[in-house]
Amino acid sequence: MKRAYSFITTIIFFAFIFSGVGVSQGLQETLTKLTGTAGEAYVSPIISAFGSNLNSGWVHKSPSSKIFGVDIEVGIVAMATMFGDNNKTFSTNGTFRFSQAQAREMIDASTSDPKLLFLTSGQKDELANLVAQKEFTVGISGPTIVGKKESEVMVDFSGAEIAYNSQTYKVDPKSVGTKAMGFLGDASALPLVAPQFSIGTVYGTMATFRFLPSVEVGDLGKFSYFGFGLQHNPAMFIPVPLPVDVSVAFFTQSLQVGEIFKASATTFGLYASKTFGWGISITPFAGFAMESSSVDVSYDVDLATSVPGVTVPSKVAFKMDGENSARLTIGASIKLALINLSVDYSLAKYNSASFGLNFIF
Repeated sequence: MKRAYSFITTIIFFAFIFSGVGVSQGLQETLTKLTGTAGEAYVSPIISAFGSNLNSGWVHKSPSSKIFGVDIEVGIVAMATMFGDNNKTFSTNGTFRFSQAQAREMIDASTSDPKLLFLTSGQKDELANLVAQKEFTVGISGPTIVGKKESEVMVDFSGAEIAYNSQTYKVDPKSVGTKAMGFLGDASALPLVAPQFSIGTVYGTMATFRFLPSVEVGDLGKFSYFGFGLQHNPAMFIPVPLPVDVSVAFFTQSLQVGEIFKASATTFGLYASKTFGWGISITPFAGFAMESSSVDVSYDVDLATSVPGVTVPSKVAFKMDGENSARLTIGASIKLALINLSVDYSLAKYNSASFGLNFIF
């Protein structure tokens, strides 16, 4: 069942690696309870936040409108996407497969079918095994992965009739706990840190890169991460001086861990900035961008069979898109000799902030 939680532990590992937060085995136990629609709803906030972080912190000024100039920056950018109360709970309809213990609990609690009273304990176990082999359409609600640890994801079972030994037995409606909690404990934000390298300027154009060396991450497979983008100042070809530096920008990036987890993000926007001072200077900037992000997930789950205690592997695969589609960004950068500090805040469905520290060469 290791792959059933690999994609989320990968996200959390890279999100919290610089903040020292560990990943516990409790997440594995949580994700074994949820698949399909419920699983997607459970992890959706962190998927969207991860995509929002990837699209943050690329710009802290517009490049100069000159034919050629040496403008090299090397540093890191730290991002954080905030979670609101509406991101911490979910409610959906989907398919759910009960465990043997949950099925037996529902049978024991059923009172509307008197035939159940005449079944032995062993026969009830056999009936529970039949229930555990079926997928039911249910209502599922509770905390998302960023919700409260004290809350539990609940399954609202509407009841069913199960054929057993030439008889039909009615299992009553019941709300069943999954023991799936808000793994991140009412988290307020998801952080992420990435190295960043920029070089310019050629005909008003600057290139920016993000990358990490490809490495093996245990049994998850090979990890790879690369991002690239361009900013161009069109004032280079406009004969009339503009009161501010402007730029159009495009950035794209991809992250992959084996065949389990693949993420991509793209943003395209318009930006404006104005520098005040020399030597020590401040540059306010603002921009509007369209963005997208997606995550492809593939993992294995173990499904119950007609033989108690025996399971068969099954592949689960789905693609999820981040919910952010547009963002408005405001911020400022401060140049102190050979150091450039920047901070910005972006307004979107998932608001985010970023901080950059770059050394100028």
